[in-house]
Amino acid sequence: MRAAIGLAAAGLLLAACAAQVSSPPESAASDQLVVRTSSALQVWDAKGDLVHSLGRAVASPDGSVYYTLDGSPTAVRWVDAKTGRTITQLQLDGSYAFANERELGPTGLSPNGRWLVLVGESAASSRFALIDTALLKLAAVAEVPGAFGYDAISDDGTSLYLVERIGPQTANELGVSAAYSYRVRVYDVPSAKLSETLVVDVKLAGQLTGDNNAETRVDGIMRGIYQSSVPSADGRWNFSFYYNPGRGPFIHVLHLDSRSAFCILDLPVVPGGYEKRLGWSLALTPSGQTLYAVNGALGLVSSIDAATLKVMRTTTIAGLPSSSATATYSSSARVAQDARKLWFAAARGVALVDTRDFALRGLFLPDHVITSISLSPDGHRLFALSDEGTVWMIDATTGRQLGQIPTHGAVALLSVTAR
Repeated sequence: MRAAIGLAAAGLLLAACAAQVSSPPESAASDQLVVRTSSALQVWDAKGDLVHSLGRAVASPDGSVYYTLDGSPTAVRWVDAKTGRTITQLQLDGSYAFANERELGPTGLSPNGRWLVLVGESAASSRFALIDTALLKLAAVAEVPGAFGYDAISDDGTSLYLVERIGPQTANELGVSAAYSYRVRVYDVPSAKLSETLVVDVKLAGQLTGDNNAETRVDGIMRGIYQSSVPSADGRWNFSFYYNPGRGPFIHVLHLDSRSAFCILDLPVVPGGYEKRLGWSLALTPSGQTLYAVNGALGLVSSIDAATLKVMRTTTIAGLPSSSATATYSSSARVAQDARKLWFAAARGVALVDTRDFALRGLFLPDHVITSISLSPDGHRLFALSDEGTVWMIDATTGRQLGQIPTHGAVALLSVTAR
């Protein structure tokens, strides 16, 4: 009983603290928020002033440069993040978009930021432009027959990974369902050819079908709805989370150097609304040792050894608010620099979990539906975008509200950088 009273009192204290909104602290003076609206990438400061509005753009991994696209034929511009001035520009033949512009997916940048892949219009064939961001030039144009999407690019720029979408005719010939079916192929940039070697899960290559979430086949075809992705700390691996509607969640891991794959399959399959089962995100510790797969709507967290690719633990976090059976959820997660704290968007609010025992240490902004979160560079402030387009700045440990920024239509909070 005393423990219950203590937890209730702690919850009331957090709620009381959260109700006191003050002006941004001095330590937040250099914080800049990068958000995406339906039509632009915007940069805001912690006081709520719009610093830059860049149109169609993505940020480099280190945040020093923005790449923007404009017009058709497409002009690619390198924009200095501090000044907003154009450094240089490159004119491309034809119309191109960022890889995540037309559908949910990765940005098109290699882990080290050296290469940027742009996606052209596709019909009977698919086209991709490979931009060398260091030499400021077009390195290659890849054109392959059929319907393909972007998946990843290796740090050396030689291996372009593409998602081959399995159409109804091919699916019928192979005896698979066309819905959400795909396989990963490699385009060899030096030889300008699509490799005939299939990227198949090395441990399941001998199975025509399998009792596993990915339903991996010897021909490399899998079924899944893309959720999120993150590269390993050294840039050699790319982790992509998928949800197979008939079997459950899995992580498709590409080894970007060896052109092989591995599927992490032993993730939780739980009953619940279809929409909630799609609310997964990935977060990697700064050291790169541990990968977290998080579903905030379901309150599920799986910790994965990023070296052995084995699931170490799956936990349902106690004390989180229940979720609606009909609402559609998105998920977002971040890990502290010391890897001891994990934040994620729950069904309502932001949960703070201790990674040592997976205990809930705080539930912040419980009256808001949060769509994405990010940490300040020093890790002391957490920024959370609510579904109505406001970014809330709170103390990352206590949840005390420090400020709020109305962003005029932000749909995603991408990062917080230091100006």
